[in-house]
Amino acid sequence: MNKPLITGLALGAGLLLSACSDGGRDAAAAVNSRAAADTQATRAAGAPRVSVAVLDSGINVYHAYFHAGSPIYPDSAPSSVTPEVLEAFGIGERNTIRLTRTGNFLIDFEADREIWENIRPFQFYWFEGTNIIASTDQVGDIAAGIYPILPDNDDDTHGVGTSAAVLTANPDAILVFIEPNSYGSIESHRLAFTHPEIDMVSTSYGASLALGLLPIPETENFEFSYEGVVGQGKLHFSSSGNGPGLSPLRAGAGPWWSLGISGSEEDTSNGRTALSGVFPDFVADYTQDLPYCAVCQDGLRQVGGTSFSTPRAAGVASRVLLEARRAADHRGAVQTIDGTPFMVAANGVFITNWQLRRALEEAAWIPPTGDYDPVEGVLDIGGLPFVPGAEWLQLGWGELTANLDKGVVAEALAQLGFGEPTRSKPQAFCDFQTAWIRTRKQYWDEFAPGSESAGVATADNDPFEYCAASF
Repeated sequence: MNKPLITGLALGAGLLLSACSDGGRDAAAAVNSRAAADTQATRAAGAPRVSVAVLDSGINVYHAYFHAGSPIYPDSAPSSVTPEVLEAFGIGERNTIRLTRTGNFLIDFEADREIWENIRPFQFYWFEGTNIIASTDQVGDIAAGIYPILPDNDDDTHGVGTSAAVLTANPDAILVFIEPNSYGSIESHRLAFTHPEIDMVSTSYGASLALGLLPIPETENFEFSYEGVVGQGKLHFSSSGNGPGLSPLRAGAGPWWSLGISGSEEDTSNGRTALSGVFPDFVADYTQDLPYCAVCQDGLRQVGGTSFSTPRAAGVASRVLLEARRAADHRGAVQTIDGTPFMVAANGVFITNWQLRRALEEAAWIPPTGDYDPVEGVLDIGGLPFVPGAEWLQLGWGELTANLDKGVVAEALAQLGFGEPTRSKPQAFCDFQTAWIRTRKQYWDEFAPGSESAGVATADNDPFEYCAASF
């Protein structure tokens, strides 16, 4: 890849990470003079951290999966929510929630009824003993069975699974759960995409009407997503859909600044599912065992869909960012210096969201064609083998997997300069994906009347970190 370079990994010695692509910006010269002041500011912000916002239906915060002793927290309680994090989100003692957890949901809910009756919209609450911070724009009505933050019933548990998928990939992430009063409400989008303490946003909904391979194009992007990604330096992961529609035409996954995620059957048939959106940026594990219930406090359920591969991909990306921040000793969230937002800005190391995206592109895993099991493929909701020599047609840049054996996190860090890179995608990947990005830019910048980038994005202010296409 045209990757940033770190000259000698002696952090604190004026290291330089610079953009080196057609659409990148060489911002290091402008910010090096600010490095000392920046480092002092970040050191005051507590331990390195990363936060991922999930917008969805209710989350069952009573479930054991989110607490100490679960498969993702086997030895101790999650501890990423520090006093500094609470201060950053404006959470005091009043909004710190200590749940009753006896194993019986109904008994525990009644014991905590007063807590739920006093939840207020658009305030942040931390559930002590978890990495979960939550907010809602719902006004609860306990008597009517409408619970703020919690699932209202078994049909309202989608957000339990999507939230867990993030934490499965990165248990150290701070999960910022935001419950809209309807899927994708403007207010919830504004909160997720513009809150300064949120690094990444994962959305698993949309309204595309897929008609074979030619869906009805959507013409409005998710509100504030352009501002959040381009203006504030976040990453947005959005589901490509569970039908054969074109990912680039979806309101969430389609805009060039967002990341469209489709699905693959990881570690079973090792095939791409037949149901996922076409021409995504990445794929991730389509079928997972996750908590998915309204009133239980234990147990997992197998669920499938890009609803869950999307937050899984966001979790993998958040792990890369967290490790990069730890290596550079970056504290706090995205920082804007001289007009440029940086996901990492400490000790002379500067990494933008575009550079992180480019690193993920090169690091994404390409499953060997020979690993495909046709028997398992039938069982995996019709998992199909990848096209040999043209995997990009189904995989985009590849699979964002949390499996350590596949090395996506380590390779992405190496691509960012924290190690020696070992992967380089064939030129055909770059050419195919670049062609799609240019098509997406033209559509969302020039032809989609409701796009936030229309009339704003130009060739002169294009922040995208392109690979080296052959055309």
